[in-house]
Amino acid sequence: MALDGKRPKLRTLEAFEAVSRHLSISKAAEELGVTQSAISHQLKQLREELGESLVHRSGRGVALTEMGKRLAGRIQEAFGQIDRSVADVLGSGHRRIRIAICSSFAPGWLIGRLANFYAANPDIDLHLQMYAKDPELTDVVGDAFVTTLPDQQLGYFALKIMDEQLVAIYATSKANALRSLPLITTDLEPGRIGADWKAFRRLADVPDFDTDGRWLFASHYVMAFNMVEAGLGIALVPDFLAREALASGRVKMLSPVALPTNEDYYLCVKSSRRDEPPLRALVNWFRGQINGSAAHGK
Repeated sequence: MALDGKRPKLRTLEAFEAVSRHLSISKAAEELGVTQSAISHQLKQLREELGESLVHRSGRGVALTEMGKRLAGRIQEAFGQIDRSVADVLGSGHRRIRIAICSSFAPGWLIGRLANFYAANPDIDLHLQMYAKDPELTDVVGDAFVTTLPDQQLGYFALKIMDEQLVAIYATSKANALRSLPLITTDLEPGRIGADWKAFRRLADVPDFDTDGRWLFASHYVMAFNMVEAGLGIALVPDFLAREALASGRVKMLSPVALPTNEDYYLCVKSSRRDEPPLRALVNWFRGQINGSAAHGK
C-alpha cells in the first residue's frame, strides 16, 4: 500500500465499510444518505490513496478483492468499536449485545432462562438472532455466538455449555397406538434419510419400527418436536428441547438411552472483546447457568 504516512480520510473509509457490509453501492449510499456517485467517488479516492483495488463489479452488486476482504474485517471491527464507545458514553445507559444462536438452542435452553439474565443485568439489551446452521463468527454478524463449532476458533474465547444428545419422544396421548406412529427424521440428505434412527437403534433396545416408506421429515429439531406434540409421530430431538414437555407429562421417552451427536454447544466471544463489560457480564451469566445446571443434574 502506498500511504506515505498519510491516513485515508474518514469519509472514504466510512463509504468502503458500508459497501463491504452491503456489497452494494446503492444500499451503502442509502445508509449514508448520499448519492451513489458520491460512494463511487469515495471508493475511487480510497483506491488511489492505498494503491490497491478493493472492490470490483459482480453481477448487480460488487464483490471484495482479497485485499478488500482483509481491510473490511479490520475496518468493520474498528467502526463497531466506535459505535459501542459512543453508545456507552452518550446512549440511554442500555448496552446492546447481539447474540447469534444456532439451531434449537434458543427455544430449548436460553429463552426460559432470560428472565434471570434481565433481572441481573437491567442495563443490557439482548438482540437474539437464530440461525438454522452455525453462524459465521464475525463482528458483522454478532457480538457473541452460540455454536456447535469446535472450541478452538482462532481469536475467540469459547465456553462449553453442554453436550448435545438426542432422545426419542412421542406424545403421551398416542401411547396406545405407538406401533402405528411413523418415525420423524431430521436427516434429509439423499443416502442419509433416517440415519439418526439407525444410529439410535445401534445404542438402544427399541422396537424395529416398520416405516413402510412412511417417514415424516423435518429440517429442524423444533419442527420435529412440534410434530411430536401434535401426535404425528416419534422423533429424536435434543434432550434440553424436550425437558419441559417430559416433566409435564405431555410427551414420553421411547427409551432411556440418549444418542450423542458430537455437536456440542459453545458460547464464543472474540478474545479481544472479552473484557468489555457487557460481554464479560454475559460470559459470567452463562458460566453461572452452566454450573447451576450441573449442580441440579440438568
